Amino acid sequence: MKSIHIRFICFVFISFLGIVHTDAQSSGGDDSPGKIKRKFNVGFYVGSFFTNKYTAGLYDGYGYDVLGEKMDFADSFMYRRINNDYGGGNGQQDLIAQALGVNHGDWTFEDPRDMPINLKYNVAIMAGIQTRYCIDKKNSLLFNANATKLTVNGDFIIEVNTPTIGIAPQTTYRPFSLIGGERRAMLQLGYQRILGDNDKLNVFLEGGLEANMAKFDRNIININGLQIDLSAYYSLPEYATFKAKNLTGIGMGVFAGIGVNLSMSRKWTVQLVYNPSYDRINIGVDPKPVLQNSIGLRAYYNF
Repeated sequence: MKSIHIRFICFVFISFLGIVHTDAQSSGGDDSPGKIKRKFNVGFYVGSFFTNKYTAGLYDGYGYDVLGEKMDFADSFMYRRINNDYGGGNGQQDLIAQALGVNHGDWTFEDPRDMPINLKYNVAIMAGIQTRYCIDKKNSLLFNANATKLTVNGDFIIEVNTPTIGIAPQTTYRPFSLIGGERRAMLQLGYQRILGDNDKLNVFLEGGLEANMAKFDRNIININGLQIDLSAYYSLPEYATFKAKNLTGIGMGVFAGIGVNLSMSRKWTVQLVYNPSYDRINIGVDPKPVLQNSIGLRAYYNF
């Protein structure tokens, strides 16, 4: 995986260096009047972000011990919160039964198959500040800062036993929601090349390096309005090292892009852009590089 990552980075930069070199030879350094409208462009970006589901496992309800080992079912955060903390364990009030509208003892959460499966991130809104320095009419250096707030969704099961007269209790399997929250910020340093000679509408390519910052935000379950925070255990003093190491992180990667460049006026340029990126998201245990995608709209103001 590391070798693929390195080869991809090398490919991106060799390709862009070749484009810049070819352009310099073909243009002969043409800097004639009218070729460069403005050197500095500053603007904003709004789009949709589609992240890889690899890190969604951090929110699956099992949790980790202080050494970074994933809990088994009987020791999982979900099992302890549902059965011990909220389900009448240790002589406490059974808040789960109240939320379900049944008597204490008429529900169970004792089967590992009832744990959340197929967790995935929802499509998120991403926004940010975009800047570029125009070397000439077609070539620019980019520096972008984007941020997004991600949500993970999944369902788990609680088994409810409904007493009946004269026959065995009927078991129903009620699904409830698990939600995870995460914050991410991305910084991009790269190069953009506009193709074609049309003064209004052109295709462009871009790519470069990307640094990302990710932070675990929340992990809760909802049982008919009863919200239970699964991440409360991470606030215990013995989890301080784990929390700092696994619930926040900075990673590196690369990004590429293709889009349409539209010159609206001498002051405004609009771009529709698709950006794939290959990033290492440094949260959770054993993070690895993953492919992500975004598509959105940029608007540059030409100073």
